[in-house]
Amino acid sequence: MARPRSFSTQDAVAAATGVFWSKGYQDTAISDLEQATGLNRSSLYAAFGTKQAIFELALESYLRGFIEPRLAPVERAEADAGDIERFFTGLAGFFRTGSQARQGCLMINSIAEHAGRGTRLGSRAQAFRDRLSAAFANAMAGRHEPGLAGERAQLLTATTLGIWLTARIDPAGAAQACDAAVACIRTWQQAPAGHGGGDLGRLLARPSPSLVQSRGGAGRRIWV
Repeated sequence: MARPRSFSTQDAVAAATGVFWSKGYQDTAISDLEQATGLNRSSLYAAFGTKQAIFELALESYLRGFIEPRLAPVERAEADAGDIERFFTGLAGFFRTGSQARQGCLMINSIAEHAGRGTRLGSRAQAFRDRLSAAFANAMAGRHEPGLAGERAQLLTATTLGIWLTARIDPAGAAQACDAAVACIRTWQQAPAGHGGGDLGRLLARPSPSLVQSRGGAGRRIWV
């Protein structure tokens, strides 16, 4: 008769998630997972099968527990630009005060780590990017014509991906980029509904006075 498990699979996955988030997939050894979960190698393999299987469960756990609560308000049918602002404001707060800020985003870290390797992450990475873009477009749909909403959603998606990578080397800089995104969204909202004509170049060519900063007497302008 098989001996019943004496550990929580959910707790083991949560512990493994922390390791993968901190070290990445390639640099995480089974011994790291043993130490984090308190399970020996044979128990890990018996419960999950492979390191890849543990990683996929960890990624799902991360998306469900960390990303979805942040993105869900932007995906609501009644979402608006204010929800996008709060998305970036929330990220800025995390980057300024979160103990894990320098670890970036497990999903985006994994996209960068596995790029070009033909792994199963490819389709999930595309789905993640598309979900971000669809969420931003959804929240802007009430005030922007479809073409312009789509262009701005793509811009915000690329901004989000870049911000998370920036956090790995400079959390404070990532927080400032979030602030810049919020200021940009507010500038868009000050224009008449539907204004913009779908020309992404014009969106990027207008300076926002609120984003001009000075360091050591030299002005630095962020264009939005």
